[in-house]
Amino acid sequence: MTRRKGPITNLAQEDRVVLFPSVGYLSADGENWIVDVHGDVSGPSKLTFSKRMLLKLLGRAMRAGPSELCSDLFQDRIARFVAKDRPGRRVAVRIGDQVFRLPKKTRRNGHFQAALRVPRWMAQHIAETAAVGAEQYLELEVLGGAATGQAYLVNPTGVSVISDIDDTLKHSHVGCKRTLLANTFLRPFETIPGMAPLFRDWWSQGAAFHYVSSSPWQLYQQLAEHLSSEGFPTGSFHLRHFRLRDHLLRRILMLRRSGKAGVIRSLLKMFRQRRFILVGDSGEHDPEIYGALARRYPQQVAGIFIRQLSSERSTRSRYARAFRKINPAQITLFEHSAELAHIRLPF
Repeated sequence: MTRRKGPITNLAQEDRVVLFPSVGYLSADGENWIVDVHGDVSGPSKLTFSKRMLLKLLGRAMRAGPSELCSDLFQDRIARFVAKDRPGRRVAVRIGDQVFRLPKKTRRNGHFQAALRVPRWMAQHIAETAAVGAEQYLELEVLGGAATGQAYLVNPTGVSVISDIDDTLKHSHVGCKRTLLANTFLRPFETIPGMAPLFRDWWSQGAAFHYVSSSPWQLYQQLAEHLSSEGFPTGSFHLRHFRLRDHLLRRILMLRRSGKAGVIRSLLKMFRQRRFILVGDSGEHDPEIYGALARRYPQQVAGIFIRQLSSERSTRSRYARAFRKINPAQITLFEHSAELAHIRLPF
């Protein structure tokens, strides 16, 4: 007796699907691209009593008035946090003419993720090339979900730039809890001057980009739209998982080291022959995280660039500890992007 297969997807009409920019890497035998597919499914939800209380606490922490909490900007930023996660959804993705049904359903937080094997000949046939640089990517489409996205095909050799976002590419003021929350939920994002042209220059030299941040996935679309509008290069996104009911304020303000370090380690292991530039700031733990990675992967970490924040006192002893046993020539501390204009990436 043949067992009947379920429908290829069970996405509902009201489900909202988002595909995050991801990467693809060549298999060991070079015959396939291993394409990471990562996205999120959510739906409309009524504000429960607990969510209303958490929003009230958030407003109080930001010292926000009623008009600010009713603003379009705040409603846009908070929307995914208060939306309903959609677990148990079956997701299928079209790449070219081929449809791939993801092996696992969406998780409790609505996220889905899978590594798909796309034959190299097929990927090379349908891959699109960016207008600048050597970047190639595959267009992904979720069946029945009205969502599209990109998977960037990253060659085994070359240079990748791994960059933080908060206080590295945009002003967040992570060191002040109230200001961080206000900049996250109440104010337009403000770009660090000169970082977009600098990254575009590196992109034109052939670098691939990976944005690795402690910012929550719920803000992906707002962050991606901001970076795009400011002219930053496209690239994969690697953010953090948060749920509103999991103590939103405490979780946002306590940015743990393990998440970011783990993501970067996975990229280094995925592309063992590539060289990496790590870009961050002195406001949180970037010097310590990057220093530890450089010691563990000395052949891959080619350079570390740390933006020094004027409001944060980073001592010489801190950097000595963070970058011990690392060649000083690999470390660049800067305050303004113009200080990096002369940098030519290693290939």
